[in-house]
Amino acid sequence: MKKHYSISELFDMNLEILKGTARTIQNRANRENWPYVEVACQGGKNGKRREYTPPPPIMAQIKEREMAKVLADTAPKLPALTTTAIAKIEEINTTEAQRTREGARLAVLKTIEQLMAESGVSKEAAITTLLTQAKMPNFEHVAKMFELALDERGASGGLPSSRTIKRWFAQRESHTLTPKVAQADMDMPVWLPLFLQCYRLPTKPSVLMAYESFVAALAKEMPLVKVPSIHAVRRAMSKVGKVALQDGRKGKRELKNDLPFKRREFLHLPPAAIYTADGHTIDAEVLNPMSGLPFRPEITTVVDVATRRCMGWSVGLAESRFTVLEALCHASRAAIGSVWYVDWGKGFENLMMTDEATGVLGRLGMTMKHARAYNSQAKGASERSHNIFTRAAKKLPTYVGKDMDQEARKALYHWTRREIKLQGKIVASPIPTWDEFKAFIEAEIEAYNNKPHRSLLKFTDDNGKNRHMTPNEMWALKVAEFGEPPKVLPEDEGWLFRPQKTCTVRRGEVQLFNNVYFSSALEEFNGERLRVGYDVQDAQWVWIYDDVGRLICKAEWRGNSQSYMPDSVIAQAMDKRNDAALKRVEIKRDNVLAERRQQIIEHQSSVNLGGLVLDMEQLKAQGQKVLAKQPEAETLEAVYKFVPNPEPAWEAPDSNATKAQYAEYKRLSSMSRDSLSEPQQKWLDWYANSGRMELMEEFMRAYG
Repeated sequence: MKKHYSISELFDMNLEILKGTARTIQNRANRENWPYVEVACQGGKNGKRREYTPPPPIMAQIKEREMAKVLADTAPKLPALTTTAIAKIEEINTTEAQRTREGARLAVLKTIEQLMAESGVSKEAAITTLLTQAKMPNFEHVAKMFELALDERGASGGLPSSRTIKRWFAQRESHTLTPKVAQADMDMPVWLPLFLQCYRLPTKPSVLMAYESFVAALAKEMPLVKVPSIHAVRRAMSKVGKVALQDGRKGKRELKNDLPFKRREFLHLPPAAIYTADGHTIDAEVLNPMSGLPFRPEITTVVDVATRRCMGWSVGLAESRFTVLEALCHASRAAIGSVWYVDWGKGFENLMMTDEATGVLGRLGMTMKHARAYNSQAKGASERSHNIFTRAAKKLPTYVGKDMDQEARKALYHWTRREIKLQGKIVASPIPTWDEFKAFIEAEIEAYNNKPHRSLLKFTDDNGKNRHMTPNEMWALKVAEFGEPPKVLPEDEGWLFRPQKTCTVRRGEVQLFNNVYFSSALEEFNGERLRVGYDVQDAQWVWIYDDVGRLICKAEWRGNSQSYMPDSVIAQAMDKRNDAALKRVEIKRDNVLAERRQQIIEHQSSVNLGGLVLDMEQLKAQGQKVLAKQPEAETLEAVYKFVPNPEPAWEAPDSNATKAQYAEYKRLSSMSRDSLSEPQQKWLDWYANSGRMELMEEFMRAYG
């Protein structure tokens, strides 16, 4: 241990017995005549400085300090808190107002010490001088410093007293300079659990409704407890966490949206590493290709997680295994994915997709992974891809989403259904056909792949604009980094994409979906179970494969069917049967004629009436002459033969038939007013001033 110390060394020790600034210690050494020695140094007076020998009490404290330092150096090292950890602890334990006041108080103390060192005055004089400066016009910063240092109670005149500032010095030495704030009482009242039972219900009652039920329950279960006011209940609720308050009002799945979660990183993945797919019913009506009636089709999309690129899609009448298969086939033509990450829907979890021997995934070499049930948050890439079609549906005139104007939606609905009812099909309403809709969806997906995606990397493009990458740009970047992923070649599409099923060969036949297919090449495979590939659109042929996927043959529907007997035999038998039937008809005719009654008088040439012979031909000619002299009978046709058809009276269209009214208005407007009847002129004037004409013209401009 040293025996001589410089003034700066003594000041840095910050001894309890030796307080003050370096100037204060120098004055004390001069006043008490401490012994000293002069040592060489850089700078100083004449290149020397003084090192003093403090009095014994000060030397004893220095010795104690040095011994503690030695013990600390030899003791085992404990992990120390980092600056970040210390700052975090302080930030947790103190408020922003507390930290602001602590900093302002330290600034006040430092200013006072600086004033003492520069002017050589005592602490009391420095405090008085600083308080005086705070009241002067040119020292607003000093007044502001004192204002920040005071707590909420403040002081008279906005300045602390001299005694308060001295207390700050003492608090700084004991590390308690941070002002204390009143802590809220976090004790829970005994009745709060009972109230939460009435509040945390799936029906989500309001606080007032829950309070009414709580008062009745409190009188029954806790009769000795005083009934709190609703304001006390609200204050108690503020002590409960936000998520805890919703537990019971929300189910576990809905409550998950309020809980912390983990984000999945995907930028490090290679292209086509993970494919995710999902179905979405579009919010617009399209003509059904089968029935020609309006319906909402189902769109299945396949998205590459690493690049957010839409790799494949399909449109179907509903989500099924065939629409999922079509979307996967579409995506695999661009690149075969490694992982197929989907939910547990019937379109994804079926033998056509997952069977080890005949499934499409097994032939492509893809691994299926399922998201947890009711955990759509984990499939954000596919869920957010629905926004493509939500925005696209608004571009169609048949949009039926929740934000569609109800009046316009209802008008279009009645328009289409009236056409179907009257004409049996859609004629003039603006509903896209199936082919038009598919072309529209293809254009929308292409636009999505070329649009900046906010979850992808940012870069500066050729135009100097800092923007996110598009899915196509991200795909090109990934391909350049990891290489081109494998894809399905055109010659392999039939083998890979045709659904397969294992069937048993029996005498050259296989039975699939109640259809029988035959090939002579299956003769030696009798009794074996082979893989049968089929085309979902054409049932005429199936393809037979062995266990390793080699094509055996192509079997035809009813390929071994032939006529039960030779055609000539059947023709002879049919002719013989027809001849027998004709003979039976002739015999029956003869029998009918034989049973016919004798001719009546009208059909005889003459009649003998008691010796009087009457010539029937002569009597018939005389009767015709008499009939010719009679006037023409007044039949209905004769009465109205020369009377013109009267023109029907004009009637105004039904008030509910808006389209018929508009058509009649257009017809009457094109005619001259003189040719119109009085009712037509009055109706035309009424319709032109009713506002319905402008509404229909606006509707026709909007929807054609």
